[in-house]
Parts: sequence; structure tokens; C-alpha cells
Amino acid sequence: MHNEIPRTLPETIGDYAAAGAARFHMPGHKGQGMMGPLGMALAPWDVTELPGTDDLHAPEGAILAAERAYAEAYGARHSFLLVGGSTAGILAMLLALGKNKRVLLARDCHKSAVAGVALAGHACDFIYPETAVGRPFCGVVTPEAVETALARRRADAVFITSPNYYGACADVAGIAKVCRRHGALLLCDQAHGAHFPFVPGLSAHAASAADLWCVSAHKTLRAMTQSAVLHASPACPLSDAHIRKTLSLIETSSPSYPLMLSLDWALNQAKTGEWERHAARVLALRARFAAHPVAGVSLLEAAVPFAALDFTRLVFLVNGRGISGAMAQDALIGCGVVPEMADLASVVCITSPADPDAWYARLFTALTALPLGNGQFSYLPPVAVQKTPVLRVRDALLSPSEPVSLENCAGRVSAQAAGAYPPGVATLFPGERIEEADVRRMLAFREAGLSLFGVTEGRTACVKEEKAV
Repeated sequence: MHNEIPRTLPETIGDYAAAGAARFHMPGHKGQGMMGPLGMALAPWDVTELPGTDDLHAPEGAILAAERAYAEAYGARHSFLLVGGSTAGILAMLLALGKNKRVLLARDCHKSAVAGVALAGHACDFIYPETAVGRPFCGVVTPEAVETALARRRADAVFITSPNYYGACADVAGIAKVCRRHGALLLCDQAHGAHFPFVPGLSAHAASAADLWCVSAHKTLRAMTQSAVLHASPACPLSDAHIRKTLSLIETSSPSYPLMLSLDWALNQAKTGEWERHAARVLALRARFAAHPVAGVSLLEAAVPFAALDFTRLVFLVNGRGISGAMAQDALIGCGVVPEMADLASVVCITSPADPDAWYARLFTALTALPLGNGQFSYLPPVAVQKTPVLRVRDALLSPSEPVSLENCAGRVSAQAAGAYPPGVATLFPGERIEEADVRRMLAFREAGLSLFGVTEGRTACVKEEKAV
């Protein structure tokens, strides 16, 4: 039995879908009763935990085989399929540390890391990303900064993001060496780097040097939204059983089989060599853009202190045309081109092997048609100033709070994470005192038309102040 080659997840679920069994089990559509265009295509594959279909929280068959395939591809000791996106992976990484630990947290972390720290009750010290000289753009955390921070105060774990939304990569291997020297675990949010192991020039920057890292397969691979994977390295001191137990605390007990199937298919597709071919295509596109530039538009390039830049991600700086990134995004959408995100100075386009060549022709045509303006727009990092928290993250989030308008919240202690989304980095951080610079940043984001999280009807939650009697 144990020597048998496990069947793949698509084989297992495909056979069940084709068997025509009388399905006296959930889900209620019974494999055939869904309305809409997805109904007949998706419903037969949407099953539940049955004899033979395996169980995500205690896998022994096809799901376990899929996890082992991911581990082999990513250089992990073990990999865990996620149906809650990298958010689930980030929460699990932080909860797996235990409770009330001290975490050195990169201040450009995704808002899900804020939630993970709060759920676990961890204390936080912050480390701030360093930016390129002359270009205050999407900085990264450096090994030297981690060394300085850990020498100042010990931490149980260090949490970083690499790459970030703009494709800028930290020196994960260098940071890992620093962490091991100081006895700290390294946790890495590599949600935007699921494709790295398959791309020449980027595979060395996959986060396999970290103890735990997660990737969002849905962001760049051919997987459905919410599909992600959590990886544990061979050096990680936390056991696979402990990590899976932690995942069971925050993931649904009814995981989506279509999502897990898409993870299996996405890995097999990524291993066909399509990313090598796509990388060559993108490099040719970059060369074409350099040879035929658009006035006032430039592409983000690698610069110190980036360890690397994900060249498959096209970040167009458009403020040279006197317009904001948000304005450029609106114009591109009007031409049938939809970027991933915009900020005050740029638009970010995520590419993948699934892109038809015709899309790139449309993109470059749309760039040449961008309007010219006379505005002064520059990139604003999400974090305005460095500061020391007043309260622990958990205490701030669970304290009695009240909504306060952005215009009037300076001087108050933030009771929730708030900022521009995407990228989902908190400008207002729970437990920090809000300063005028923070307010100006939030108002600038709003005025530019960026979407905000943590703000409802112009107000954000602040810790309720005791009124003098």
C-alpha cells in the first residue's frame, strides 16, 4: 500500500466526476445543479472530503502527492496547499511561532501580517525598507539593517516581504544568515514570487533560504484566485505536524477542491518551460520599449539596494507626463488595458505566459496615447515616518475605538491598519500614534483616487480616549 505511486488530484477527482455516482453529500449543487456559465464546467469537480478524495487537513493520498510535488519544485522540506491565499499562509506562519513572541516586522508588510501579529499577541519591533538613491521607490529590507536591529534587541522571528508589489527583491539568503546567527526564524511573504523557481535569473531569489515562506500561485501562475502554498524549509525547526495544526485553526474545514485542483494543474503547467519562453518575451519587450520610448514614461529598473528586480513585472513611471498613476490607469482602462494597480507616480502591470502577444501591442499603443498634464506627482512610500508604537498591535485592535475623520485623526492612536490598497501596506498602523505626515499621505492617496482600506466614509478607527471627569 505504502509503496504505491499516489494518484494525482486531477486523476482522483476526475474519476469521481466521471463516475456518475448518486451524490448524497455536500455541496448542494450535487455536481450538476449550478446556474450560470460555470455550472456544468465546474460543478462536477466541486466535491467534498469523501473516501478516496483525501482531506486537506490530514492528507494521505492525492492532496499529499500534490504537496510533495510543490515541495520538490520549490526546494522545501514540505509544502502545504492553501485555499485562503497567502493571507492564510502569513497568519499560519506567525501563529506557528507560539504566543507572545517578539517579531522584527518589516514595516512594508501586507495588512495580513498585522492581523497575524495581533492574533498571536506578538510584540513588534519594526525594520524599515531602504530605497534607491535618488529614487524613493519601493525599498527593500537589507541584511545590514536586520543585523543592526537584532543586535539592538533579540527577536524570535523576522518577517519580510520579497518581492514587493513592484517586483523589488530583498537579499533573502543574506537576511537568513543574519537571522540564524541571532537565533531568529525568518518568515518571508513571497506572495508575488510564485513564478521565481521557473524563471532564469530569478530562481536564485526564491525564498527557500527562509524557514517559512508563502507564495500566491494565483498571482502569476495559472491558478484560481485564493490558491496559494506555504513552504517549510529543511532547516525550519517547526515540525510539519505543528504547521498543519496551525493551518487548521485559520483555514476552512470545507476547502475548495477546484482551488486545489488548480494548484496541481498550475504547477504542472509551470514546469513545461513556459516561464523560460515568457522571460525571453518580456526581455524583448523591454528592449523594444527602450528603443522606442514614450515621452514622459519610463520602466522601473533594478537599483541598489534591490537584490534583484522581477523583470517580468512591468512598472511604468508615468509622472513624467504630468499625470498620476491613477490618471494613467483610467486612460489605459479606456483603451482596454487593465493594470494590476496604480499609485501616485506609476502603474504596475503583471505579466505571465498566459498573455496573448496581442495584449502587449495594445498596451504599448495605449501608453503612447496617455494624456499629457501639468501636475506634479511623485511616489509616496506608504510609511511616512519612523516611530515607536504606543500600544501592542493586539491591544490597539481590541481596545474600545471610535471612528475619526482622516482630517482630525492626527495625535490619536490608530486602532486599525489603514492605507492604500493595493499594495495593502499600512500607513496607519495599529498601536502607532498618527502624525500629521501620516494624515497628509492618506489624504494625498484619497485625492489621487487610490482605493483605501481601513477607512469608511472618510473615517478610520482610533483608540477611544478616556474623558476627564
